[in-house]
Amino acid sequence: MHITRPTAKLYARHLPCTSPWVTSPETVVFLHGVAVTHAMWSKWVHVLNPHYDLILIDTRGCGQSSDVRDISSWTFDDLSDDILAVADHAGVERFHAVGESTGGTAVLNLATRRLDRVASATIVSTAHRGGQIEKVRAWREHIEKNGVPVWSAEMMARRFVPGAITDTEYAWFRALQDQSRPEPLLAKGELLLGTDLTSRLGGIDCPLLIIAPDKSPFVTPDIPAEIATHVPHADLYVIPNSRHGIFFSHGTKCAEQFLIFQARPRRDA
Repeated sequence: MHITRPTAKLYARHLPCTSPWVTSPETVVFLHGVAVTHAMWSKWVHVLNPHYDLILIDTRGCGQSSDVRDISSWTFDDLSDDILAVADHAGVERFHAVGESTGGTAVLNLATRRLDRVASATIVSTAHRGGQIEKVRAWREHIEKNGVPVWSAEMMARRFVPGAITDTEYAWFRALQDQSRPEPLLAKGELLLGTDLTSRLGGIDCPLLIIAPDKSPFVTPDIPAEIATHVPHADLYVIPNSRHGIFFSHGTKCAEQFLIFQARPRRDA
């Protein structure tokens, strides 16, 4: 489905629940981060689609959401409102929101603003504040000098420990990342650098699942731990020997943890 927003045209793939005995499935809406597309959630789909309706968004500037304007003025409110616009278009009032990296920051931002819409939030390899992520500061000069494919080659080592994905998966992921448009990629990274949601995290009153790598060069272990201390109903799940790309390399494990989290009795019940 295609949705027109003021500064972007969005694409999202809607996958109805595949189990006919689930008569009133809830909906999970996914938003990825930089330089990937909705296809990166494929391992999650295999686990979750028998239980939930799924909506997979191509984040603005990525994949089929390529018609973008006013890139330098984007905000996390814009990215969060993209999620709402897609849910509205699909006729979904309340949903579970899942985001990775900057997509996760958009999910956190949404959960601080629209608890009436967010049944739960799940964030993967996500930071709530970006000022300390020094590697992102060098992206613009590096990409302008060397191009996206060179940046992409270096990014692969930052996403995955050796052996985390198969050779076939590596080649597919790398080829897709190589095709990323530089300006949307840089805009999201630089948007994160100027963001700090710390003071708003205490207002997230929905259940929050934090899935974190232990070896990300971007989201160090102290960052998800800090988020968990601020959010009343947060669970932190750390995947050992993993880097920033756990949403893909460990997608099955992440989705299984999502199911466990959703089945757990709520502490406020």
